[in-house]
Amino acid sequence: MTTKLTENRTPELRLRIRLISLPAPGELDDISLEHYHVGQIYVLPSQLATLLILSGHAELVGQGQARAEAADFSNPRFPKK
Repeated sequence: MTTKLTENRTPELRLRIRLISLPAPGELDDISLEHYHVGQIYVLPSQLATLLILSGHAELVGQGQARAEAADFSNPRFPKK
């Protein structure tokens, strides 16, 4: 007996962004951004937010949580040969 998944109960990740410009007509054909305003902050699904960030039309706004930072190994010590 096989069962089929009828619902997807996985919560969608959302990102908080600030819109810094609107795409030129035809740049993002599948997405209507007519009700968004430049300079405003929006919480959007991660796919849309990432698309806007990567295309240079939005920037990520801090989530109120500290982000992890990479360790600084500017002077690594290597074993002598």
